[in-house]
Amino acid sequence: MKDKFIASIEKKVLNFINTESLINERDSILICISGGSDSFALAEVLSTLSPHYNSNIHLLYVDHHVRQNTEVEKSLIKEYADRKNIPFTILNIYPDNLTEKTLREERYKIIEEFAQKNGFTRIALGHTLDDNIETILMNFLRGYGLEGLIGIPPKRDKIIRPILVLTKKETAEYCNKKEIKYKEDFTNYLPITLRNIVRYQLIPFLRDIIEQFPQSLINQKIILNWDQELIKNISKEYSDKYIKSNMHGFEVNYNEWNNIPDAIKVRILKNIFNNMDEIITIEGLIYLMNKLSKIRKTGNIAIMNTIKIYKHENTVYFIKKTLEENYEYTLPIPGSLKLPSGYEIITEIIEDNKESINFNDLWHVYFDYDKIEVDKLKVRNWREGDKIKPFGLKGKSKKLQDLFIDKKIPKWKRLEIPIIFWENEILWVVGVARSDIAPINENTKRILHIMAKKEV
Repeated sequence: MKDKFIASIEKKVLNFINTESLINERDSILICISGGSDSFALAEVLSTLSPHYNSNIHLLYVDHHVRQNTEVEKSLIKEYADRKNIPFTILNIYPDNLTEKTLREERYKIIEEFAQKNGFTRIALGHTLDDNIETILMNFLRGYGLEGLIGIPPKRDKIIRPILVLTKKETAEYCNKKEIKYKEDFTNYLPITLRNIVRYQLIPFLRDIIEQFPQSLINQKIILNWDQELIKNISKEYSDKYIKSNMHGFEVNYNEWNNIPDAIKVRILKNIFNNMDEIITIEGLIYLMNKLSKIRKTGNIAIMNTIKIYKHENTVYFIKKTLEENYEYTLPIPGSLKLPSGYEIITEIIEDNKESINFNDLWHVYFDYDKIEVDKLKVRNWREGDKIKPFGLKGKSKKLQDLFIDKKIPKWKRLEIPIIFWENEILWVVGVARSDIAPINENTKRILHIMAKKEV
């Protein structure tokens, strides 16, 4: 007959898995194991419960080559895996930077790559209730806002945390009762990280002075999670209504932005940065909120890592700074060229067929090829001082900057518009204006047709 304590632990985890929908039928689960009681308890519980879901499991150990005693841990895990007949893999990483953040990022990266390569549908981590309480307190001390006070999520994409409902005391007792050998990392006991200080100094202090602790923190987490879900849904409604995406970022009408509540603005900004593969800190959010509340004129608002925030007339743009980099390419005649900005330029030579030409379409331009007669053109983006002799101005030059201003084209967009050159003369500013070079007339025999398309 199964020990009552063991049965209660496994039932508690089973209920948590079902409540949070952590595992589906026939899932293939990669269990990350470190050698401590938490990860061994995770492996043992999932091994016991796997028949409920008809799932298969696989153990994975990541060696950072930072500590000296990993051979003992690997030996214990291999012994356990052999006894339970569970497949076991060791992955090695050799990070240049040994900060806690870098090690964590490298670990997650290699784990997710291994899971993707080998078809695992779930990645199980051994975070416990104690870890969650520590994380909430750390996030509070770091000023991470409402989201930080919710703590560790039970699941995120493929990642699941089935024993988040158990305490460290329960995982240790569970392993002891099941006679599973484990080895705790001695560095977990050293006051060298914020987590260890919170774990061994702050939490015992709070237990002594607050009778309801830590249950009070757990109850608060539940309530805040409800609040967060509501605000998250409201934020999405505002984003869908007011935030527009383009190929290079996002844009918002400034008048509409001012009508959005600040609590929603903060979440919209975080989502914009996340969607642009960038992280914004709490300090960065506060700084950007202040900058956005004071702008009046067109111009730069802020540059934050790889993102530039820029206002043109009544629109605020969030774009990648890389768009400001100069580029230059060769365009063959005939042939085509695809640009990183999403434009595709296509050239062809056609026989005289002036009757079928629409000269008003600025995405198609036509030149007398016998007056140009080259096998390639140059394509680059705008530079300060560029001038064009627009068709219809009788040979007079005009600065592209003035042309862009007349057309009300924002500065960031000017930098992505391709410009076609022939012998250092501008033939065409794509989609904006063509030059008066090599116009088609009654004597034209061959026509150079240049067209442009843009991905959206």
